Amino acid sequence: MGIWFSQSRKVKQSNWSYEFTMSKYVFFISTEPYKYQAVDSLIEIAKAAIKKGHEIGGIFFFGTGVYNLKKEISCGTSIRNIPSKIEQFCAKNNIPVAGCSTWVSITGLKESEFIEGATEEGLGDFSNWALEADKLIVFGAGG
Repeated sequence: MGIWFSQSRKVKQSNWSYEFTMSKYVFFISTEPYKYQAVDSLIEIAKAAIKKGHEIGGIFFFGTGVYNLKKEISCGTSIRNIPSKIEQFCAKNNIPVAGCSTWVSITGLKESEFIEGATEEGLGDFSNWALEADKLIVFGAGG
């Protein structure tokens, strides 16, 4: 199937069998909350992965993507509240969430302004997440 990692589960159907393997995913996002649909896509992919038995090792926000973590965002009542959406999804599924410490500093954000459960981490911490992951999915603005 093209996916092979630490955990595996054999499934038998009819007269043949095949092996599913569970993967650990880490997400990296560097886009602002309302400019693209990156967070919405990320959450839907993560939901599907969890439903299939995969693990989400964390979501790391880099660059202007750190604005996704700002708890107090003025979006009115007719626009989806992306930080709240991230907070609820990650809390429900026990997913670590972090913002790049350099970018948090550059943007003037404070960790105290983050959604519940989010932390400020360096790229070294992210690289540890990436090393432990089987799949790294990156959402960026493109080129």
